[in-house]
Parts: sequence; structure tokens; C-alpha cells
Amino acid sequence: MGPSAPIGPVAPRQVTIIGHHSQIVPTVGFFVGGSIQVRVYTSKADLEHQLAPYPGVHVTVVPGGYQQRPADLPEPPYFIAAETEEESLRIKGWLPPTVAIFWLGSEQRRRSLAKGFLSLMPSPAANRRQVLRRFAALKRVDTLMDLARAARQPFILMYSDPDPDAIGAALGLASIWRHAGATAQIRYTGEVQRYQNKLLINYLKYGIERLKEDELESADLIAVVDAQPGFWRDRPPNAQVVIDHHPRREDTTAAFLDLREGYGSTSSILTEYLVEADLAISRPVATALLYGLTSDTDDLNRNAGPADIRAFDVLHPLADHHFLARLDKSQVPMSVLDYIAWGISHRVVFRDLILIHFGEVPTPDIMVQVADLVLLTHGINWAVCAGVVDGKLVVIFRGDGHHQNVGKRASLAFAKLGSAGGHRTMGRAEIPLRKGEESDDSVAILVNNLFKRMSPARRAKFIKLLKGYVRGEGPDKHEDFEVGHTGR
Repeated sequence: MGPSAPIGPVAPRQVTIIGHHSQIVPTVGFFVGGSIQVRVYTSKADLEHQLAPYPGVHVTVVPGGYQQRPADLPEPPYFIAAETEEESLRIKGWLPPTVAIFWLGSEQRRRSLAKGFLSLMPSPAANRRQVLRRFAALKRVDTLMDLARAARQPFILMYSDPDPDAIGAALGLASIWRHAGATAQIRYTGEVQRYQNKLLINYLKYGIERLKEDELESADLIAVVDAQPGFWRDRPPNAQVVIDHHPRREDTTAAFLDLREGYGSTSSILTEYLVEADLAISRPVATALLYGLTSDTDDLNRNAGPADIRAFDVLHPLADHHFLARLDKSQVPMSVLDYIAWGISHRVVFRDLILIHFGEVPTPDIMVQVADLVLLTHGINWAVCAGVVDGKLVVIFRGDGHHQNVGKRASLAFAKLGSAGGHRTMGRAEIPLRKGEESDDSVAILVNNLFKRMSPARRAKFIKLLKGYVRGEGPDKHEDFEVGHTGR
């Protein structure tokens, strides 16, 4: 047998409390409940009687107001329970040199203490915030369950070609409603294009399908997740529930409305519901929620906040990581690879922007993948990829979140023409084209609205170059587009 592995530091099974105020008794109870022995040094003689019922507690009465270090003082950690800052600093002065010195006291008192004291528990303010967050989540879950109990046929809608966040959020809401005894139909209104998303839907085995004509006529409860009814330009759904992390549209109303622009994903919102209500999260649901969360936040690197990190911590150990690894390693279809190659070779570079217009494309997902890819280019802070899909000009924005707010740019450029908006790092616009308008017309719409403050002559040069690419008449190699200062 070889040599045994070195043993690292072992957590102490004894702690020392010095002082006499009211926090000592509950703190002793906390440690004794974990079978941790407690030494107490106090100037308050009756404290020994109060702590007598607790096993494993040794109390030493020290007269004289903690002027001298006790001869039998154990090793750290130490918990100081003095009434004043002066007393606390006096005790700290005769303790051995260690960082393991905690202070037990009120939140207000802790703020005034000198540097060098640790806190045993989260502050009361932090605890209150956590409790209030849970109360709010429980109220929302109760409302959602009451709506489901009263419904005969609930539907959960995802907009157009659903992304992983929409799928995860829809499955999370369906899980909540299942706990209320209701089975929801999950539908999307476009067509699933990306291979990974098709793989995810097949893995979940829930029956997530494209919405059939007149299918909503049987619905008496409609929820929209990761979108808002106004995203549908034609016949927006009459949704009673809207849960989304995109900026609120002015026309968004619902009986149950939860919009969290500060969250990186809608999946994080649904995870919070499930966790705070202590509802079981199955492996497939955890997998879908985690994939939706990590996809929309780029593995917590984009638009992620504390709520997204909390959700990740819960979902990560529950998810199917073999399947998630399969999604990450999924091959790009050859047709999409051709579009990526075409887009890169037909890019237009303007200052810190890469702009690509693909002309007619079968799916917006092509622009999404290319925009994410070209944003990695050195010196580029934002990317815009556009194309015509099913009679609409679809414009995908990606930005670094520092130099540009691309969601705001999308809204300012195209909100009056169609659906547009997003976050600092992600934006999207969809502009319906009139009958007879073609890719050439969409180029002018793109440039004239994206660069409103650019001079007409410069915009005309920009439009001519892009039209040449769209028609296939452009040069084989890309050209940087330099038009000088635009004042944008």
C-alpha cells in the first residue's frame, strides 16, 4: 500500500464566544445543534445558568471587563458578543493573530465596527430581502395555480421559431401547472429551424408542436413565455399570462404579468418560481431550463445577474449533462455552414460595426449564428445581420454590452416599422414588407433606418454596396466601407 494522501485542514469542532449580550444564547443553540462544542468567556455570571441546558458548553466567568486574555483561551474561531465597539476592539486586541474573528450583534452596530470583524450570518436586511423575494414568488405561483385549476384547456405559446430559453420557460410553467393538476399544451407559431432546438424538443418528449389553425379556440387559458403578445404583428394572442425578460412593450397587458428585464433569461424566472415554492424539478425540466438559461446568457457571460446565478446553482446538479454535451457538440448543417461562409466573405465593415445582409434566407437562425460569430472579431463592438424571411425583413443585433446598447438601437431604428427591441447585448427587429418589395427594397429600409443621421449621399453608397452583394455582383473579397463621421 502506498503512502496515504495528505490530509487538508479540518473544520473546527469547537468555537469560542466572548462577551455577554443577548446574541450569545441563540448562537450557542445554533452550534450545539450541529454537535459543535462551545467555550464561553463572559463577565455576566447568570449566563452560565442560562446556558446550563445546552450540552457541550463550558462557561468561564471573567471579571474585570475583558481586560486580559484568559490563560486557557482555545484556538480560533472567536465570536465577540460585546455591547460596544470599544469593548469589541479591546477583546480583539488580546486575541491571537487570526482572521477568524466574528462579531455577534445588530445590523446597525455591525456597520459601525472597525475593519477586521466577520459576520456569522447574513445581515437581517439580506435575510429580509430573501424572505420578501420568496413571498413574492409564492404569491405568483399561487396565482398561476389558481388560473390553471379553473381552466379546462391551458395553452403555453412561444413566439415564431422558439429558442432554448422559450422552450425551457414553457416547460417550467407546464411543470407548475401540472402540480396544480392541469396539463398544458405547449405550442410555437413558427417553425423550429435550428438542429439543437429540434434535438431538445425530441429529448423532452412533451408533445411540443406547431400551433394548428383555430387550435386556440379551445383554449380557456393562454400563457405567453419569453415573448409578449405584441410580438405577433398579426392576430396577437389574447394571453392571460405573460412571463418574459425582454423590455416591456407599451401594449403589453395581462391578468398575470411578470416582466423581468434585469434577468438574463425567462428560464431563470420559472426556476425561481419552482425553487421558492419547493416544487420538484424533474431531470428533463432542469435540463431544458439550464439550457435555456445558459443559451440566453452565453454561459452566464451576457446579461446575467444574481437571479441567473442562483438558478444555475440549482439546475446544474439536476440536469442531464450527457445530453447537454451532445447539444454543444452538434454539427452545423452544411447549408448553414455555406451561409456562414457567404456572410463572412460579404461583410461590410464600418468603424466598430460589421453589417451583413443575406437577402432571402430560409430561417432567422442563420443571422443569429453569424452575428454571434462575427462579434468575436477584434475591433468590432457590434454586429448586425439582416435577411428576408417569409415576407419580413429580420434584423439581428449583437453587441459587447459596453460600447453599444444594441437593444436600444434596434428599437430606435425600427420600432415604428415593426417589432423591435432587446437588451444591451442582444436585439432583434422584424419589419413586414409590402407586397412587391424584394431584397433590394429591404436593403434601403435597413440602411436608411439604421443610419438616419448619415448623409443621403453616404447612405446611397452604403446601399449600393450591399445591393451588389445581395445580387451576387459584389467583389469576391470584402471591402471596408469608410464614409467618415456619421454623427450617430
